[in-house]
Amino acid sequence: MPIVEDLNLLIKTRVIIWEINESISELSSSIVLSKASLKILEQKKSDIHKKQFLAVRNILKYISIDQKKLNYDDFGNPSIGESKISITHSGFYVAIILSASDVGIDIEKINDKVLKIKSKFLETELNYPKKLTTVSALVYWNIKESIYKAIGKKGIDFKKNILVLPLDMKKNMVKSWYIDDDKIYSFDTRFKISKKYTLAFVIKN
Repeated sequence: MPIVEDLNLLIKTRVIIWEINESISELSSSIVLSKASLKILEQKKSDIHKKQFLAVRNILKYISIDQKKLNYDDFGNPSIGESKISITHSGFYVAIILSASDVGIDIEKINDKVLKIKSKFLETELNYPKKLTTVSALVYWNIKESIYKAIGKKGIDFKKNILVLPLDMKKNMVKSWYIDDDKIYSFDTRFKISKKYTLAFVIKN
């Protein structure tokens, strides 16, 4: 079973993480794709991108949602009927969050490249006393990327518009905010650390 996590949370929110260990044919055989989806699949050049695309549709089938309801706007933001949805993938991992509230989710394979670009998305967080590690930097990125998806608009400055309090690795929960000239939004923010990946998701309060 490729499902790593299936979490039912408060306010009608569900998070599913899928580890891809199937072939393209195996992923394809369990679902029926529309003509539009088949065309998109054919346009994807790499096998991993094809697998990620198919895994998303398999997750939708798993939670009994018609894949035809999944649409994307001009900015690439997904939508699915009246529910809010966010989708993420990295390597052989795919994750989805569904909720009645605005949500965002991000997953990243663990790699130390994030430390080389920390100054591009962190500002206040760099002043925290606890030393920044590869894992904590990735979690900060996960959270900020998730908030970016939840807000759903272009032009967000990760350093100026998104603030995350110091991480408590034991609780796997933290407070975070989106701050604009005339708006402040807070988020229920949770994260997960695995040996192979980090993940965070946010639910707008």
